[in-house]
Amino acid sequence: MTTTTTTHAEQNAQGHALAIAAAYEAHQFCMEEGEGRHLTREAKAILKELGYDGTNHDDVLEAIEEQGREQALSVGVRCSEWQDPCESQDLSPDEFQILLSTGGPALRIVGELNAHCEPCRARLQHQDWGTPWTEWLDVDHDALIWFAGLFWFGA
Repeated sequence: MTTTTTTHAEQNAQGHALAIAAAYEAHQFCMEEGEGRHLTREAKAILKELGYDGTNHDDVLEAIEEQGREQALSVGVRCSEWQDPCESQDLSPDEFQILLSTGGPALRIVGELNAHCEPCRARLQHQDWGTPWTEWLDVDHDALIWFAGLFWFGA
């Protein structure tokens, strides 16, 4: 019998991937004003926590987005090197990074920006002490793009 051990970095990536997917699902539910969508238990929990009553769609949308933004430790863009988007004057970035946790384990979202500085591709990557950044594949890519889109990357 083979036993597979999940590292702390993988557990961290999995937890964040599930949380981002649930927030995205709850956000989409509010955008559609609750019509025609069955929710997962995690998305229902988010809506309950935020006091969703079936009529306060805009307030809950704003709260979901704010919670997402608060998860980032830092946000960076890269033209030729990483830089703070608020400190750059003539910025035409083509890549972004959102750091979600550091140390062991570390987690980040990296991706590409389109001509309007909007995320068009995103990948979730984890790292533990002494290991290289590794992509976490079990993630809802639409949710990851939505999450990255909560941030401003310049232009």
